[in-house]
Amino acid sequence: MAEPGERRGRPKTFPRRIALKDGRVATIRLMVKKDKDKLLRFFRGIPEEERMFLRDDVTKPETIEAWARDLDYSTILPIVAEIEGRIVADATLHRRPYGWMQHVAEVRIVVDPTFRGKGLGHALLAEILDIAGTWGMEILVSELTPEQKPAIKLVKSVGFKREATLRRHVKDLIGTPRDLLVLTRRLTQE
Repeated sequence: MAEPGERRGRPKTFPRRIALKDGRVATIRLMVKKDKDKLLRFFRGIPEEERMFLRDDVTKPETIEAWARDLDYSTILPIVAEIEGRIVADATLHRRPYGWMQHVAEVRIVVDPTFRGKGLGHALLAEILDIAGTWGMEILVSELTPEQKPAIKLVKSVGFKREATLRRHVKDLIGTPRDLLVLTRRLTQE
């Protein structure tokens, strides 16, 4: 199985620079341990009404410190986008290296609201899709609440389809029950 950084036998190079629709240039690269302060600033800049749907309290330094300390690219591959030294987006690919779901990976993405609609989220998802293919993943999953409309629109734009709605299945960070949408994208033909 290919490691992150390989694509169709050729080395994938990070960092990669991409031009956004507004003319700015973003650098896409793997997250590294020293990104923890930048990542904390990024997540604290996401509006509270959006952060409440994230799985972890990303405003706590200990959450981000644990992510940085426990980096293991073989199971969770975090990719960040930077503009002028500031992290403006984060995307992760989560996989299990063994077991009955080793062919399935979960995709998570958060983009700073001021950089939405400029092609950044789409570029990050393209990287994730490419890497998932090199890893031999067959199915990608994105779990979102109906309120996460920009994220739903983004994953649907790259071929994710709704598989299920689990009623009142999750609770946001203040304890309110929410529906959970399960969207998938198959990378192989059935």
